[in-house]
Amino acid sequence: MIKTDNKALPWRTLWLIPVLVFGVLTIVATGGGGGGDDSGGPIGGGDDPGPVNILPTYNFFLTNLQDTDGGLLTVSLGSGLTVSFDIDGLLANTVDVSVDASNEVTFLSYVARASTGFDLIVSSGGLLPIDGTITVTLTEDVPVNVGAPPTSGAFDVAFLFETVSVSVVAGGVELSLNGGEAVPYTWDEFENLLDDDAQEDWLRRASLAGAAFEFLYEYFFNVADILDELELATLTNPLIESCDMFTGTPPAGVLAQGEITVTWTGSGELSTGDDFNWQFNQCWIDEPNDTTDELLNGTVLLENYTETVDFNTNNLFEIGFGGLSGQPGGVIFDLTVSETVEENGVFTIAADDVVTITGGFAMIIQAP
Repeated sequence: MIKTDNKALPWRTLWLIPVLVFGVLTIVATGGGGGGDDSGGPIGGGDDPGPVNILPTYNFFLTNLQDTDGGLLTVSLGSGLTVSFDIDGLLANTVDVSVDASNEVTFLSYVARASTGFDLIVSSGGLLPIDGTITVTLTEDVPVNVGAPPTSGAFDVAFLFETVSVSVVAGGVELSLNGGEAVPYTWDEFENLLDDDAQEDWLRRASLAGAAFEFLYEYFFNVADILDELELATLTNPLIESCDMFTGTPPAGVLAQGEITVTWTGSGELSTGDDFNWQFNQCWIDEPNDTTDELLNGTVLLENYTETVDFNTNNLFEIGFGGLSGQPGGVIFDLTVSETVEENGVFTIAADDVVTITGGFAMIIQAP
């Protein structure tokens, strides 16, 4: 993990939350009570059609929650920086998957599509000279292999009368202000621009935009990862999993071993419209060979589950939370992520190393 000093902004802490916190990187489509044909009608009677067919490629879309659902996805750092995501309509993407003999799906790669984007509403209370609304627009498709940085694509970062063009290249990016000469940076250099007081404001805004881009997609996949747990949650409701146990003295007021609980609020079979409560009770994640780790506390609400199966082909047509045309529901966070630091067997949490995530987004994975 990248260790920051007391003056730095621990934004990158959010990128490093282990995927295993949220479940393995697979989806198992249930084909349960929420199934239907591609017009939304119910599956007819008769024999169970068996496991649904999962296609090798899907589209996925992210959009804002409805106002009554919890507001914009917002990240607030203990240092004072707050960033809200305002998605411009639908953020459109494509994801490639592989399917094994058990009908489990592994995400292989995805493409963030050109012409889509989002605004970042930034407030630091004067801590940083980058407050205001930053518009991030993809000008080229950005293809990404899951677990690796992208090697091509481009996006613009606009603020008032300036536009930073970010071109993704092998090993990093090239940044150009208002059409000027492009300056190359490695990924580490690009990430570090935000925390460097000596850098010009436009460079720091571009760095923040890159961090926000990665954060948004990481959290989409983190939520998508739990889809394979939902059927199990309906059978063992609630589903409870233990987190790591502190190897020494926990921070003040923190349990020695926390847990994750997934509670289903429905009944019968998993069905469209169902809700889940994903509770993190002081869940500590121990990263081997590292003295800094993460502690999660709070909830993620998964509201208005959607699953549709094409009756004619038994293909999984759609799955996700919330709708794309103003329907309520989605993924709603009230989550605190704290970085723990160990020294001589005693764990502490610095105030600047606490990040709160609120609001959320609606997400749909859909057949092309």
